[in-house]
Amino acid sequence: MSYSETNGINLYYETHGKGFPVVLISGLGSQHESWATQVPIYSKHYKVITFDNRGIGKSDKPDYPYTIKMMADDTVGLLDHLEIEKAHIVGKSMGGMIAQWIGIDYPERTEKIVMGCSSGSRDKVGNLILQLGRDITTKVGAKTGWMLALFLGYSREYIGQNFDSIMKVMEDVPDDSDGIKGYLNQSLACEDHEVLELLHKIKSKTLVMYGENDLITAPSRSKKLAEFIPDSIEKSFPDAGHGFWREHQKKVDQTVLDFLLNS
Repeated sequence: MSYSETNGINLYYETHGKGFPVVLISGLGSQHESWATQVPIYSKHYKVITFDNRGIGKSDKPDYPYTIKMMADDTVGLLDHLEIEKAHIVGKSMGGMIAQWIGIDYPERTEKIVMGCSSGSRDKVGNLILQLGRDITTKVGAKTGWMLALFLGYSREYIGQNFDSIMKVMEDVPDDSDGIKGYLNQSLACEDHEVLELLHKIKSKTLVMYGENDLITAPSRSKKLAEFIPDSIEKSFPDAGHGFWREHQKKVDQTVLDFLLNS
């Protein structure tokens, strides 16, 4: 197992493939395995780096307030550890927020940026969803909290078609006290995310993707994100919600690779 000591904590990470580096940043409460289906595809072209954000998985879970900026600093610290000067940055949901801060604070470290189902600001509905997730996780448990996210993020058809595999994944959701505290700290960091007025500092060509039926991150928030980033491309996926990257994986992965390889 590989760890990087960065920003006062230890981050667990993995690398796959060779070539120009691509960093994949997971969403709220998600471990590096959330990119498991992308790694074999992207690593045919790139050196792919996945890791557990602070507060989740095999990385440290300090119990104090996190910020999205702090997690961006963690990510750049990992790049320093790996002696990577510049990389493509790919993030989904909270990972897209982290990618924004990397682009804002470290423009010299980013080649291209991809953000999926993400936003540069919060609204009352989105923050209420985060609050519900925290309430359920603390009062009932992390597995039940993940079930809420599942039904908000994916279509009933997708859940039905993949029911057995989804239930197997749910069995492995950590329900320990440290994991719950880490999730809560990540969630509160998301709630405070507000960078619209700073997005002009992003100098990298950026792809902003979203599902047109997203209930967790309103499509209007993703559209506004694209509007505020100077050199950005907007791509929507119809008949898809927050989990569009999984429900329409082949189409989305091809969109990402076309952007990284050819744009």
